Amino acid sequence: MVVKKKAPKVEAVAVDDVKLKSLTDSLSVEGDSRSTELARVLKDSLSSSDPVEQIQLISKAGVLLEQLREDECTMGPLLQACMSTLAFLFTTLPAKNPLKRAVASALGSGPDWLQEQTVGCLSESLSSCLSSTSTDHCSHLTDSITSCLDGFKIGEKCVHHLLIEVLQFFQRTFDYYVEQNRGLSGRHVAQAQLMQSCLAAVKASMLVVQRSQEPITTAVLSASDDQSDLHQALSGLLSCYTCILTDEEFVQTVQSTAGMAVVLLIRSTIGNGDDVPVIVAGLLQCSVDAGSIAPQWLRQSCAGLYESGRPAAVALYLSHGALAMLSWRGKTLGPQAEKLLLLIPEVLLSLDTRTCRTTDFNS
Repeated sequence: MVVKKKAPKVEAVAVDDVKLKSLTDSLSVEGDSRSTELARVLKDSLSSSDPVEQIQLISKAGVLLEQLREDECTMGPLLQACMSTLAFLFTTLPAKNPLKRAVASALGSGPDWLQEQTVGCLSESLSSCLSSTSTDHCSHLTDSITSCLDGFKIGEKCVHHLLIEVLQFFQRTFDYYVEQNRGLSGRHVAQAQLMQSCLAAVKASMLVVQRSQEPITTAVLSASDDQSDLHQALSGLLSCYTCILTDEEFVQTVQSTAGMAVVLLIRSTIGNGDDVPVIVAGLLQCSVDAGSIAPQWLRQSCAGLYESGRPAAVALYLSHGALAMLSWRGKTLGPQAEKLLLLIPEVLLSLDTRTCRTTDFNS
């Protein structure tokens, strides 16, 4: 039996009356002819209740943006309003709505001279969402961040620009999920939904770290101390991964992914040298002495992983991450990496067989 995959549902963007008036007013100021035409198309899109027509209008806006020439158009208030409107739509729409992809395509259609302003508008809109203390939109924001990194260059630059804010958002989100999970014992449906959201957030945060390796490594290595905002954000994120790894109330799929996230974050902050496998080996062996080569902020952030009383399955999840890391290297293994590779089966064989079986069953 062949099961047909459901096509993504196209829904018109819903904007409340106050916000709609604000957007429409901003698109009604005076400007050059090119900006005025673009603004008219966007106003038509906002006023339309037909999602297919909205996609067509947004696509038309993308074509108009692509045709903008610096000698015919200036970055005045009207063009700024057009870019801000598209940025608002991108951060408002659900990830699975095809209209969001159309908006991303439009934002990426602008000429090179407009890219910096486009990144600025999208960054401002996303930053406004990230600054909210409400926990109601954690999943939506997680999806929006993932969408920024889904073949969307403007979005990726935006995430790099807001890297500290993005990492801090994930820390708040994980803290919320951990707290929520403690009160869901016996409520299986609610807990399953929470686990899905948490898994998506762990994967999204890993994607952010992976795509931001260069700015992270540069910032960490150039910092004069470990008290910078970026260090604090990375430290907080690592503490969250550690908490999930050592909390047996989380399902194994989430914990296994968190194990890979720990190793990825260590690799991203330490670099590709032999220190990384030594630090990971120390975590696998639960050895503080072996992990002493790690920076103090890193050891403090994952202190729970060095505790002798940690759950036995932690070693298994970290082994998943270590194996994944060794495949990321893409080159001949160094002596320390070879030692780590030989250590993994030794650690796994030392585990109680019930731990492995329970983990395999629940994964």
